[in-house]
Amino acid sequence: MKTLFKILFIGTALMVLAAMFGGFALLHHHGGSDLHVVLDDGEFFLGGSDFGDWLGASIGLFVAGIVCVIVVPLVLLLGVALPLLIVGGVLALMVACVLGVGAVLGSPLILLGLLLFVVLRNRRRSMAVQSSAV
Repeated sequence: MKTLFKILFIGTALMVLAAMFGGFALLHHHGGSDLHVVLDDGEFFLGGSDFGDWLGASIGLFVAGIVCVIVVPLVLLLGVALPLLIVGGVLALMVACVLGVGAVLGSPLILLGLLLFVVLRNRRRSMAVQSSAV
């Protein structure tokens, strides 16, 4: 299992690196036309190397990285694991209560069964001892 995880992790890391290099190559390819994006009837041309464009992209990537590294694990932890832990604790408490009530209500029967077991076991032994003595 550990080997499979390592292989998948290395494969994923290589794919990410290939995607980064591919994106870098697409942005800096000088043989074709500039990048042209249309969003809500607004046209954006990404051909020049303005500092503002790179600064905005860097800030956006930084915020997206922080969200992926900190916010998503916290949301999964508090939104999925904590309710499951609470439900499991409540179910365990209910099972413990049912078992406790069953032990209290069934204790006379348990004691009666134990007494019958001891009495019948001793009879069997005494019968075995008497039959071997004869």
